[in-house]
Amino acid sequence: MSEETPISGPSSSSRFVCKVCGNTFDRRDVLNEHIAEAHHQKRTVTVNDIVNGVFEGKINLPKTKAEIVQYVEENKDKPAVTPEVIQVVKNMPDKQYFDEADLAYGIEQGIR
Repeated sequence: MSEETPISGPSSSSRFVCKVCGNTFDRRDVLNEHIAEAHHQKRTVTVNDIVNGVFEGKINLPKTKAEIVQYVEENKDKPAVTPEVIQVVKNMPDKQYFDEADLAYGIEQGIR
């Protein structure tokens, strides 16, 4: 599975984008090295990654899916908020989450 996408910018040189984190690289070999070091090929985000890394173990519930997505998108500058995390949250069932167990179950469904 390729985790890269070549893009062209204003110059004639190609840039390669990591599909996991969005970083760009001038050379494919540098991108491949980045993927090998920063992203294990089988790596997927876990419920604990999101609850502890994104919400830092604290979230005031109840919240709707829309409120959770908005919170994650507003905090995309946090290192734990990767494009994969945003996608998982967007894939959660559209409902209201009443406690952390309910949220964890919704995240788990978003990962699948």
